[in-house]
Amino acid sequence: MAKNYKAMAAAIPMEDRPISKKNVSGLGNFFGIYGGEHIAATEFVIGATLVTLGVKATDIFIGLFIGNILATLTYALICAPIGVDTRLTLYSYLKKVMGPYMQKIYNIVWGLASIAMAASMLTVSASAVREIFGIKLQTEWYPTDIKFVLVVIVLGIIVTLVAANGFEAVAKFSSVCVPWMIVVFMAGFFVVIPQLIRATGAANLHSFGDFMNLMNTSVWSGAVIKGGQKLTMFHVAGFAWMCNLAYHGGLNDMALFRYAKSPKYGFVTSYGMFIGHFFAWGSAGIMGATASILLNKSLLILDSGAITSAVLGATGLLAVIIAGWTTANPSIYRASLAYETIFTKISPKKVTYGVGAVMTLVGCFPITMNIMTIVNIIVLVVPAIGAIVFAEHWIIPKLGGTRCWASYKGLKINYAGLIAWLLSLAFVSYMTITGTIHSYCLFLPTYLIAMIAYVILALNMGARDDYSAQVEEEKKVMEELEKIQEEEDEEQVNYVSKNPGLQKLAARASYVVLAAFAIFTISVFLGKASVLQWKTYSFPITIVYFVLGGLATYLKYGYAEKEGNVTGAEDLANDL
Repeated sequence: MAKNYKAMAAAIPMEDRPISKKNVSGLGNFFGIYGGEHIAATEFVIGATLVTLGVKATDIFIGLFIGNILATLTYALICAPIGVDTRLTLYSYLKKVMGPYMQKIYNIVWGLASIAMAASMLTVSASAVREIFGIKLQTEWYPTDIKFVLVVIVLGIIVTLVAANGFEAVAKFSSVCVPWMIVVFMAGFFVVIPQLIRATGAANLHSFGDFMNLMNTSVWSGAVIKGGQKLTMFHVAGFAWMCNLAYHGGLNDMALFRYAKSPKYGFVTSYGMFIGHFFAWGSAGIMGATASILLNKSLLILDSGAITSAVLGATGLLAVIIAGWTTANPSIYRASLAYETIFTKISPKKVTYGVGAVMTLVGCFPITMNIMTIVNIIVLVVPAIGAIVFAEHWIIPKLGGTRCWASYKGLKINYAGLIAWLLSLAFVSYMTITGTIHSYCLFLPTYLIAMIAYVILALNMGARDDYSAQVEEEKKVMEELEKIQEEEDEEQVNYVSKNPGLQKLAARASYVVLAAFAIFTISVFLGKASVLQWKTYSFPITIVYFVLGGLATYLKYGYAEKEGNVTGAEDLANDL
């Protein structure tokens, strides 16, 4: 009896389908996403933390440069190619590679990790609002002021509503915020350095050597702050590489790169890595060191709100709020995608609302602001799965095995993958307990152990068996699914500008305002404007920018119709 491949294709759940050709996104969205996520609230926290590590400025800058090069290459050469090749999220692809039971275990773990990351960013944003309403500094692991809890709830609702509208909404939201965030981090140099010079009595800067001398003596002096730790340039490089390992080496950003037209889009991450994890970390470090001197308080007890309020005023507080949103949005978007594979009978929006509720509850506890601990836990537990999937996708076929062999074999659990993961966890646990390898450098051997162990185990547990019949059947099912998606795409709405002329005028005006803001910021460093003037006028300039940018975005995407030649994603890409 002939199989009905069309019926088999139609039965594939939406969350397990590759995205259709029409939903492939342009380059602009990726600049928005990777700018918004990596020029964000984590930068305020991590940049300040780097000041406490007992590393000289030279080691910081060289280490960050090396680490971010490695991170960009990992995105471009490991994560993006698999995302484009499969057009699937990691959460869906795991069903084929590791089996449905292992998929659910991993997705629960990763979903919780993403919620913790989003909650951390929510708490960071709340620290800025705390300054506005005079709420006391939250120094306990639990909230000590009901007003702080109310602030977190309001921010949580906003973040959840944006994320519930999917990839396009997250990208649009980030694309308006990112250019402004870059200028704010510029202020970390041009507006804050004059304050640092006055506070320390240092000489004015006349050369790059003078700048580095100031950095080495007043910011990254090499001295270990009480409660900090003494590290080296290699630890800094390792940290910069591993900071986003769960997303690039761990392949969780397949969820984003499945939309990419080309694997080369992976190099777009350099935008986020170097502006966010080099320039912004450096800027945040200068802000933190300066605020610590001005407030006469240890940097270890100051939150992002206190730091930015001291050196940048109201504009700095707004930056922390927005940066928290643009990081939390992709985090709960990823968490929602992970849980959609578990709660298959609940709509994606409702899953996101549930994830957002949990995020908001967790964010009410100030302990979640300790982003470094969360990052370390995620990096040591999650990325080994990415190593296994990488081995399955590229290495196993080259050694005579069949990709997704466990699925063809009908296994609920790929025991080769489970054992490889457990071996990596045993290794990382032992090394962490004994302190043999620093956590910033531990990820690489852990990753390699999982990859090598999986290849050996898989080739000896069924990967080399003959699955040609199953492969051919899946090919036919995918061909039918593509036809079904083409029919569905005809019903997909396209965005049409409500008023193209006004939209372009508002967009161009917003760029002019932003350029004026950047010039104004640089003028403080040049002595043409004062710090007080910047703090006074930067906030109204910011409001004008967001009004114009928001209006341009609304006019461009505020109306949708079924006919048209350009999707919202492509249109946004063309504009950017």
